Amino acid sequence: MPLFSSVNRRLRVPILLTTSLIVSIVTLAQVNLTHRMLTGYFLSNDAPVNKGKPTLFVFEQAETFEQVFKPAATSKRPDVVNFAKEMAIGIALPPTNKPPKLSVSKVFVQDSILTVRYIRMADTTLTHNPQSFTSQPMLLLAIPKQTILKTKLVENGKVVQLVKKHEHE
Repeated sequence: MPLFSSVNRRLRVPILLTTSLIVSIVTLAQVNLTHRMLTGYFLSNDAPVNKGKPTLFVFEQAETFEQVFKPAATSKRPDVVNFAKEMAIGIALPPTNKPPKLSVSKVFVQDSILTVRYIRMADTTLTHNPQSFTSQPMLLLAIPKQTILKTKLVENGKVVQLVKKHEHE
């Protein structure tokens, strides 16, 4: 019996080391990205949005960004994206007369897949006069430029869209 317990102990150490090494490599492969919210834009009427579902946009060039998002006509200048160092991510939700509260919870890259996680909470404020207008809820953010093959959009923990990078970009 002492022989088996010695062998068992000797195998346990390499297995524990190997397991911890694999876990640390997987953890290191995920890179959390800083992001900044962009304000002062609205979604163009010509923007290609999904009917009834969230739409994800990934912009690496100013020209394509300007085709989808236009500066709002306000006294405040819109935030500018430095496309030499940054890329822009846009999330457009279906039009609604009760806009939800939106916030970005996490943006990270793992295995060349950019994941944008956001939280969508229903507006539960009670009003006696329902709103008669519809709005286009959206999130717009800038992140450091990344080499990505796919972008995954996650709403409240559920994947709602996966976009592959186009070859001509």
